Amino acid sequence: MKAALFKFVYFVFAASMLAGCSSDNNTEEPAPEEKDKFILMSTTSRFDAGFITALDGFPAGSVKNTNAKTLQVSSAFGFRTFGKWLFSRSNAAGDAGLQKFTVNADGSLKDEGFISGSTQFLVLNETSGYYLDPTRGTLKIQKFNPATMLRTGEIDLSALKKAGVEYQAIGQHTIAAKEGKLYLGITYGTTTGGGYGDDLYNTIEFAVVDIATDKYEKTIKYDGLRSIGWGSSGNKMWSIGDDGALYLYSTGLGKMSFEKSSIIRIKKGETDFDKEWILTAPNGNSLVMALIKGGRLYYEMTSIPLKTDYSNLTASIFEYYVYDFASRQSTKITGLPLHDYAYANEQAITEIDGKVYLWVRNGTVTTVGNTQVTTVNEDGYYVLDGTNATSVFKVDHDGTIQGFAKLSD
Repeated sequence: MKAALFKFVYFVFAASMLAGCSSDNNTEEPAPEEKDKFILMSTTSRFDAGFITALDGFPAGSVKNTNAKTLQVSSAFGFRTFGKWLFSRSNAAGDAGLQKFTVNADGSLKDEGFISGSTQFLVLNETSGYYLDPTRGTLKIQKFNPATMLRTGEIDLSALKKAGVEYQAIGQHTIAAKEGKLYLGITYGTTTGGGYGDDLYNTIEFAVVDIATDKYEKTIKYDGLRSIGWGSSGNKMWSIGDDGALYLYSTGLGKMSFEKSSIIRIKKGETDFDKEWILTAPNGNSLVMALIKGGRLYYEMTSIPLKTDYSNLTASIFEYYVYDFASRQSTKITGLPLHDYAYANEQAITEIDGKVYLWVRNGTVTTVGNTQVTTVNEDGYYVLDGTNATSVFKVDHDGTIQGFAKLSD
């Protein structure tokens, strides 16, 4: 759905009763342009409370991250959008669950419903969605209506329980959909780890479910990688490319120790992994998102290897690249500085009105006495032209952008 750029209001004046009155006296005046709505989520520090702000029109230059209608939230760790709806992984008070917001005419945020217990989720369309609620069972996918934010049923996949595994969950890290099928990541872990970084097997498994019937069809496997996604933030860590394929991101977090972080896919028209194509980053990397457009894949890599103790994971050491499917070669994007890890920002690499935008937060860490102090040099978005990017806007704050998106009608 594409938002209209202009709406015209016509004022009809009563015809003059005076003889000889010119038709030039009848005038039409267009109303002021109705601007597109954008959402900016930011935090006061890297992982902290934050703000959700609605903006009129695409920002430019130096902008503030708050205004009189900003909603302050206890946790701001990324968000997703569907049309004019905004979905967050917690409510304003910081309670974990699925929170839906819309934007009022005055720019304030409206609470449109909250599903307590939800963790990973998928909004399929206006009336159909899915989520995992571990309290109802880690091997059951819950169904809900995004319009009403009410639970509507569940898909029971308990028959897929593997004997001898302490902890097993379906959909904890990935709930995706393509061409009438759900693709649900299966996690085999430990009670202590709870499915985060404790993968037991060097194999990825996904359950494939038919959306029309809610019936389990099969389990597909990809050997040599331990996990897809990392289901703790607004970043879903999968994408549908303009080629119709489902792209999935193996982050290298946990037992992989930043080795073999990769992007794999399920091609259009297929329901199993494409074993002929994989994009694997050099060891010491963590791939968490990409944008696939026009035969190219835009992604992020580190300039120096990540340390297995995560001590430099929040440093400004990342760069953007573009991979060409035809040549199978990657080129570094120029024109922007080293920046932070995308991680929770679902829109770190995003397409708006046909253009590719890249998030850049660049900071330096200094030690003052016994305290580390971070100075934010810039935090904003660049627009891409070929393999070169230029700055579009920067947020005037000392915090971190956690998401930026355009809403549509």
